Amino acid sequence: MIVRNATAFDLDKYVVLAEKFHAASPMHGAIDFDPKGYAEFYISALQNESMGIWLAEIENKVVGIVGAIAYPLYFNPNALVVQELWWWLDPAFRGEGNKMFKQIELWAKERNAAALFMIALEDDRAAKMEKVYQRAGFKPIERTFMKEGVSWQ
Repeated sequence: MIVRNATAFDLDKYVVLAEKFHAASPMHGAIDFDPKGYAEFYISALQNESMGIWLAEIENKVVGIVGAIAYPLYFNPNALVVQELWWWLDPAFRGEGNKMFKQIELWAKERNAAALFMIALEDDRAAKMEKVYQRAGFKPIERTFMKEGVSWQ
């Protein structure tokens, strides 16, 4: 597996895998996937130095996508942190995503980030991902909750 920076030429393949990620995530059914909107986001993210956008290939086939963002932490703007935003690997290649994980860590290190935040979706793989992260030295610090279909009055 090779992990490389994504480019504008990868757009169509990237959108396909982003849609697969969305379909497998708990976000599916709550907020629809917008391929056109995602494509616009992707192109703008490629030009944003605060975003890291990569893809994984095996034998010239795109099998995974990963993205992260670097930003100043709100309670200490002098501390830059990196947060993984998505990490998708086609199920046939699960277990081979270590290079994708290492790419985010390397990117965070290159930016001298004070911390790296990784996300585990609340799905049937959450316990497995928790073990993966803990073995890599991460500790849980927060959980995210969502309320759907709310009238904001």
